[in-house]
Amino acid sequence: MAVRIVMPKLGDFMTEGIVTFVKSKGDSVNQGEVLLEIESEKLNYELEAAANGIFHTLVSDGSTVPVDDLIGYLLDSGEEPPIEESKPTSENTLTSPKKSNTKTSVSKDSKMTPSTPGARKLAAKLDVDLSLVTPTGPRGRVVEADVRAFSESGSDTQESIPAGLPEEHEVIEIKGMRKAIAENMKRSLEDSAQLSFFFEVDVTDAQSYRRNVGVELTAFLIKASGAALSKVPPMNSVITSDSILIFDKVNIAMAVALDDGLIVPVI
Repeated sequence: MAVRIVMPKLGDFMTEGIVTFVKSKGDSVNQGEVLLEIESEKLNYELEAAANGIFHTLVSDGSTVPVDDLIGYLLDSGEEPPIEESKPTSENTLTSPKKSNTKTSVSKDSKMTPSTPGARKLAAKLDVDLSLVTPTGPRGRVVEADVRAFSESGSDTQESIPAGLPEEHEVIEIKGMRKAIAENMKRSLEDSAQLSFFFEVDVTDAQSYRRNVGVELTAFLIKASGAALSKVPPMNSVITSDSILIFDKVNIAMAVALDDGLIVPVI
């Protein structure tokens, strides 16, 4: 009997994840073997097989799949994949990994152009880049009608090249962690008030102390920032549609560079 594999919801704010296959379509797998890796805005997970079977995929490697949408099946030998809707039910559904390799990253979409879930799903189906779509929905969100209008207009969503770009250039596909980082940074710029200020601080004593205890100056900056947020609660807040939400706890994320991306562990 076919076991459905769907995109699990791995966090309260997760809307979709990027799929990287470890096993290939048609592979015979045993229960407990890692089928694929899922990368969300903040977490990386290894999704394991819930049973023995033949791995059948419905999406391509590197695809962005909405939460609860089908990724594939585990089939019995000779069994054909069922034809059904993309929304899962609780029975015979593989939705969550047995193990996880958790890491925080500045990282995805919805962390891209503000859009409704329906618009994102339709854009994926029509192969439309949401960043090129003119939004008409509430608060500047792209809605399904916008995606349809863009698709029907015949606009080139994938091959358009910015004006002034030299004819000779290299095109590198953005995917995985880099894609998540880029889209999250874009959304951060759209959703956050940007402010920079500069001042001088005498850190002579801090430098002497850190050398004795073997820590970086960054640790002092994080500690000072946390203390400041505790003393000024309105700075540790977010604005909702009609109110200001002030957090009880202070959480500070520190950017850490990797060879192929960036992670931001929360301290």
